[in-house]
Amino acid sequence: MKYQTTAGFDLALAKLPREHRRLFTDAVRAHLIPALAAGAHRGEAPWPRRLRVHKIGKVYSLTWSFSGPDGRALFTIGADTDGESLLTWPAIGYHDIYQ
Repeated sequence: MKYQTTAGFDLALAKLPREHRRLFTDAVRAHLIPALAAGAHRGEAPWPRRLRVHKIGKVYSLTWSFSGPDGRALFTIGADTDGESLLTWPAIGYHDIYQ
C-alpha cells in the first residue's frame, strides 16, 4: 500500500511536539500497517481496538494517543492511477481536527 500526505497534514505534523510525532509514527507502524495488510479496511480483519478506528463518511479517524495528548489523525483509502491501494493522510492533531 502506498501513502501520501496533504500539505495541511505536513504542516500540522511539523507543529506537533517531537514526542507526539513519535507516538503517531509508532502507532501507525505497530498497529495500523499490520491491520491494513490483514485487510481491516475491507472487513477481512478487525481494526486494532487500540487505535479506535471509525469511519466518518468517506474518511477514517484513528486515535494515536488517548491520554496526554488526545492525538487523532484522519485518513482515506483509495487507489492510485495504477489501481494500487493508496492511503491519504489529510489531517493530524488533537480532537479539534474534527471541527
